[in-house]
Amino acid sequence: MKINRKTIQVISIILLFLAGIAIRIILLPVEKADYLTFLLPWVEFIKTHGYENSLRYIFYDYTPSYIYFLVVIAKLGLNPLFSIKLISYFFEFLLAFFISKIVYLKYKTYLSFITAFTVITVLPTVIMNASYLSQCDAIYSALVVGSIYFAITKKNLTAIILLSLAFVFKLQTAFILPFYFVLMLRNQIKWYYFLLIPIIFIVSILPAVYFGGPFKELASVYFMQADKYKYLTLNFPNIYIFADNNLYQFFKTAGLITTTLTTLFIGFWLMNKKYIFDFETSVRLAFICSILIPFILPGMHERYMFLGDALSVHYFLIFRKNIFFTIGIISVSTYSYIRLSRFNEMLPMEPAFIVYFLVIIFAFIDFKKNLKLQTK
Repeated sequence: MKINRKTIQVISIILLFLAGIAIRIILLPVEKADYLTFLLPWVEFIKTHGYENSLRYIFYDYTPSYIYFLVVIAKLGLNPLFSIKLISYFFEFLLAFFISKIVYLKYKTYLSFITAFTVITVLPTVIMNASYLSQCDAIYSALVVGSIYFAITKKNLTAIILLSLAFVFKLQTAFILPFYFVLMLRNQIKWYYFLLIPIIFIVSILPAVYFGGPFKELASVYFMQADKYKYLTLNFPNIYIFADNNLYQFFKTAGLITTTLTTLFIGFWLMNKKYIFDFETSVRLAFICSILIPFILPGMHERYMFLGDALSVHYFLIFRKNIFFTIGIISVSTYSYIRLSRFNEMLPMEPAFIVYFLVIIFAFIDFKKNLKLQTK
């Protein structure tokens, strides 16, 4: 019996997806430093301090939104390691779903949908993030990509609600803010919709406040996070690998100013109505923001390319060209993860920096070249 090419593609995709599931199952019992040093002690603290009543204490350096998951895990007596990873697995698949939905907008085929879904779920950094390190970067990334999907489809209120929910989990949501700044300046999203971001953040901390948590500290949790690790970069190959960490405060201030000015430049450049801001422009800009902002921001960790990883794949699946953008970003991100191991001192940051920098330059050139102008 002759098997056609499409059938072979579908079978290959299914096998690849099943391989990703198998890897997750194999890695489910793995306990690494982030879990043993932070997450497990937090769960134990919750148990010994009255479950929801533990929320009166600031025993964590995440936002309360994630700690609510841990309270439920502790109160139900679930296996904390498995439960923490399974929560992240859910959001990994939600991330893949939203990426696939955007790809489907372009190609309108279920093959493109399941291909995108599968590729995202088997990315090495996606698997390492939760399955190996017990991390949760899939949560904010899934909500950000969902927000982008609804922004592209003109469901602006839903887009900003999802963006706000992403922000209550991770400050790294800010990587995508230049994209939304452009939409606001072009009046594609009303400015007052963005008031939902602080409103939803305040609502997210109210359960912790109700059980006795200090409002001021909870409302300023991101400021506390920013000052906890006084390193310009932690295994992340951005411009700060060349900076002297003894000048931390100077470079931190300079980096924040540079990021702000970059955001303003992108916004005021693209607000000009002579540019057509269509589906393809949105995809390109979202990708550039997700890799450019971590490049110029100080204090980045090895995991902070997670959103960029997903959107680099997203870029290739949409345009089916410039695959070196995707390979470059995934390689840089994977390299950063590997530097967490005993190979840290053996692996210099400069090669990853060069690849990262070149991807940004060529991605910007690609964006500018494909920026469409209104015809009179």
